[in-house]
Amino acid sequence: AAQLQSIQQLGARLNRLTDETEIALAIATELRQAIDYHNVRVYRIEGQDLRPLAVKGQLGEYVDQTPEQLRLRVGEGITGWVARHGLAQYLPDAARDPRAKTIPGTQEDLAESMLLAPMVFEDACLGVVVLSKLGLHQFAEDDLRLLVIYASFAAQAFAHADATARLRRQSDALERQLQSRRDLLGITESILTTLDPRAVLDQVADRLSALVGYDSISIEVYDRSTRTLRPLKATGVHGHDRLQELDAGERGLATWVIERNEPVLVLDQYDDERVRHIEPAGRAHGSLIVVPLRGRDGVTGVLTVERLGEGNVYTDDEFELVKLFAAHVSIALQNAEVHRAVEIRAQTDDLTGLLNDGTFREWLARSVAGREAFSLLMLDLDDFKSVNDTLGHQAGDRFLREVANAVVRAGRDSDLVFRYGGDEFALILPRTDADGAHEVAGRVRAAIDGVGGPGSAWAAETIEVSASIGVASYPTDGSSPEEVLLAADRACFVAKRTG
Repeated sequence: AAQLQSIQQLGARLNRLTDETEIALAIATELRQAIDYHNVRVYRIEGQDLRPLAVKGQLGEYVDQTPEQLRLRVGEGITGWVARHGLAQYLPDAARDPRAKTIPGTQEDLAESMLLAPMVFEDACLGVVVLSKLGLHQFAEDDLRLLVIYASFAAQAFAHADATARLRRQSDALERQLQSRRDLLGITESILTTLDPRAVLDQVADRLSALVGYDSISIEVYDRSTRTLRPLKATGVHGHDRLQELDAGERGLATWVIERNEPVLVLDQYDDERVRHIEPAGRAHGSLIVVPLRGRDGVTGVLTVERLGEGNVYTDDEFELVKLFAAHVSIALQNAEVHRAVEIRAQTDDLTGLLNDGTFREWLARSVAGREAFSLLMLDLDDFKSVNDTLGHQAGDRFLREVANAVVRAGRDSDLVFRYGGDEFALILPRTDADGAHEVAGRVRAAIDGVGGPGSAWAAETIEVSASIGVASYPTDGSSPEEVLLAADRACFVAKRTG
């Protein structure tokens, strides 16, 4: 009864420990209160291995034994047999047992008695406690019963420690996930408030590097009409190759993701048949995450991050983060596209598609603020009223569109063309002096004559429309936007009055 009470007290002390090494050392130290022995070994089972956690030798052959000498496989030796079968054993003469195995570096045929008890919890063997004593028949059956009871307490202590460790790992993992989500929210907040598509892409590359890390990243947009992918951005290792060499018509993991509209995590791309390996890099070990970017009408593109190196893999948690991030990126790109469309509508004339009057005034002020020479053409159509009066306003609108197209074609790539209002147009000619402006004005006037002058399709409808053009240059004709505009307007008025 005293021994049982002692074992219960020892068991209670064990259950207060949460580190398996501390538990093993406590077993080795405190078990002596119940059973006299010369050597104790406490093993834990890890897969098919028996790992000695605590070894205490107090006499003779046992003193110099090391954990490395004592490492076993389940099923190997008498200790491995007990681990496999979960049955306690008393060996009065251990050397004569056919299951026994001599420890390397120790004496063979050693006169030794052994007690072995499995540590079993919920029908699973967690390890084995081994007691040894020099001499034959040194233990009694009562000692084995006590060791079995103690081993059951030890098993509970290890199970408790395992559960605590699992909970701690789960708690740490949850805390990491929570922190990752916080980081993700902070990162995506700035992306969602960015209204320039290019800036969104740049931020995606920067933010993902901080969030999960990568060796390369690429973003491709999907053209639904041609069913092809076009690279928008690629940075990192071989990023230039990806932008330059990617054939939008080729198939690969990105097209696989597009077709199925589902993300994919590749632990090692080396042997994945879906992966298109970029030359000259060729086949390489590495992990990939490829996720679709979704819009209102389905998939709009794909985001790919890559880690190079064998075994350098993305985790499931990182996969989840990238998927969440991609959802925010999709929203940010949609917002940017909508904002850009609204911005374009706000800057352009609905009828002709040219930049409108409000945008003209902004550009004029910006050009003066730049302190660099430029010229301004103000263009007023002559006799345009006759088109509306003769053929109606729909014909007049069509005529204005033809004139707008003609003016754009007559100008240079650097010139900005605006519909100033009604039948008036304006052109800002950057880095152009008066001589250059008159040359452009001559081409514009000729282009309009081609639309509405003699011999044109409109002339066949008894319509003949020409244009009067006024020219002003900065800073020669004015030092402010208002002065330059007034000079061009006056010149246009004089041109119209003088024919």
